[in-house]
Amino acid sequence: MSVAPTTLDEASRGAGRRRLPGLQAVRTLLKRPTVCLGLGWLVLVVVTSLLATVIAPHDPLEQDLANTLALPSWTYLLGTDELGRDILSRLLYGGGSLMVVALVPVGLSFLIGIPVGLYVGYAGGWFDTASGFVVNVMFAMPAIVIVLAVAAASNNNLVVMLVVLGILGSSGVVRLVRASTLATRDLLYVDAARVAAIPPGRILLRHILPNVAGPLIVQGFIMYGGVFLFVNALAFLSLGFSPEKPNWGQMTQDASAHISDAPWLMVPVGVMIILTVLSLNMLGAAVTSILPSTQRPSLLVPRRRAKAAPGSASPAGDADPAPAGDDVLLVLADVSIVLPGVHDDRPLVEEATLRVPRGTTLGLVGESGSGKTLTALAVIGLLPASGSVSAGSVVLEGQDLAALSAGQLQRLRGSRIALVSQEPMMALDPCFTVRSQLTEAVRAHGRVSRGAARERVSTLLRQVGIADVERVCRSFPHQLSGGMAQRVAIAMALAGEPELLVADEPTTALDVTVQGEILDLLRSLQHDLGMTIVLVSHALGVVADLCDQVAVMYAGQIVEVGAVDEVLLQPAHPYTRVLLEATPALYAESDDLCSVGGSVPPPDSWPAGCRFADRCLIAEVVCRAGAVPMVGRAGRESRCTKAPESFAQGTPRELVCDGPEAEVPA
Repeated sequence: MSVAPTTLDEASRGAGRRRLPGLQAVRTLLKRPTVCLGLGWLVLVVVTSLLATVIAPHDPLEQDLANTLALPSWTYLLGTDELGRDILSRLLYGGGSLMVVALVPVGLSFLIGIPVGLYVGYAGGWFDTASGFVVNVMFAMPAIVIVLAVAAASNNNLVVMLVVLGILGSSGVVRLVRASTLATRDLLYVDAARVAAIPPGRILLRHILPNVAGPLIVQGFIMYGGVFLFVNALAFLSLGFSPEKPNWGQMTQDASAHISDAPWLMVPVGVMIILTVLSLNMLGAAVTSILPSTQRPSLLVPRRRAKAAPGSASPAGDADPAPAGDDVLLVLADVSIVLPGVHDDRPLVEEATLRVPRGTTLGLVGESGSGKTLTALAVIGLLPASGSVSAGSVVLEGQDLAALSAGQLQRLRGSRIALVSQEPMMALDPCFTVRSQLTEAVRAHGRVSRGAARERVSTLLRQVGIADVERVCRSFPHQLSGGMAQRVAIAMALAGEPELLVADEPTTALDVTVQGEILDLLRSLQHDLGMTIVLVSHALGVVADLCDQVAVMYAGQIVEVGAVDEVLLQPAHPYTRVLLEATPALYAESDDLCSVGGSVPPPDSWPAGCRFADRCLIAEVVCRAGAVPMVGRAGRESRCTKAPESFAQGTPRELVCDGPEAEVPA
């Protein structure tokens, strides 16, 4: 397969012109007058403090008792204090020390808060709850009171006070990092990294931390300004600082003693403190305005199995896994899926049973809300939020995946099971080039050198039909077209040579021509690599083109399953017939497309009988009387009371679809 030259040329030209994101952000910030003023002031304070011994007009400790509390003059440009010491010289000497000291608690807060916040935000569980309690307790403690107590206990030791202040400040960093991690860990490219079996530590450092860095920078400016004021307050109280060395806090204390008889004394030091804190706040606000924000609904690793509802099948962990058999790779046996707190904890998928032979493709089809994506995600262990398999088993070659821990599942992802999502642009991290991301995935599955990993990356990209490998490797995800990005995502999924590939609507976001290319690619990869594929799709046309088996889902149940030819030529369930008649590519009996009113009911509105009965034109009293079981032979079943006769001749169109304006029966 070849790749469109235009797309590659544009990508290469963009790669040649691209600027580093950090450099672009700096240039954007420097175009703002407030940023230039704030940054200029901070630089001025630091430089003058470093050069104070050279540029200060007087010794900051030299006393001129004949000129105490003097106003500005040519000799003393900013006047003198109560001992006749030059205010300007003391300002030059006193600011730098406080700015350096303020870095200590801020740095310590980040050193503690970042790793703790990343871990609790990513892992959750009891440690998250415990750390939340500790953080809340630390927030409730008044910092000034604690530091004063520490000052008394440590004999006014500045280092101890700064350490305590840094520990107290880390609670705010933990909260911020945890919240940012909760939002970032649910991005599709983080899921893709997790499915590729990249270690959690590398995911945190490479894929989550860069996205958390933006809020941390803003928090750093804000916290530094606050700590700077706090350190000035300590100096004002004569805590931790030597009275022999000038600092702004000490100067503020001296000025406050003469606020009535010499108010000018407060002006120079007050202006210096105000302008410094204002500059830090302006820089923090400017950084906030250029930060992007990206998040999506949660897709997390299930951490515990939900308890089975009364009267339901036994939990998967207690059930005997269904044997897979020599020629069957994947078996779902009576699988039920629950999302706690959603629809009164009612199972969103009930008693799903499937057998997928090795080297074949199974298609899961149905309308939105039918449960097909949940069923597919249960296989790979990426159910939404705290969702879990509450009953049944998901068996991969004799191993029940639903009973495994998160760590055990992580070892299987990428090497035995892989995922291709429907949003290729979201499955790739925008911070890294294609080569960087694929190299990371390759090295996660084996101890290979960087050079060998790069060769493997080139092989993978050629394998998925990319001609100009070097240009694509140098590109960032935003420089790729949708079809090329999907090819890269497929290459990442193949990095660990998986046996089972879960493709969640891989062609939905692509145009028709590219859809055909991706389907051809999946077909050729399956032929060459012998993979087994579970394909989630809305389109029966895609299923007819690619799949060997098809399972039709409606309202959380599998309503029909069988070989593609049998199901499409002789549908045994009215819902399957409706889907067929609504598909132009498969429809040949009339010029009109079938349309049935209504939509898939939500889980809390599912009827006790057949869930399609309210939309079915041939529903009878028996259909609503009670639950309808799956009937038929092994590999060819339907959940319909009329299934036995339908297996022989199929469900007639005129019985389920009364033209394009079919009405829902009363």
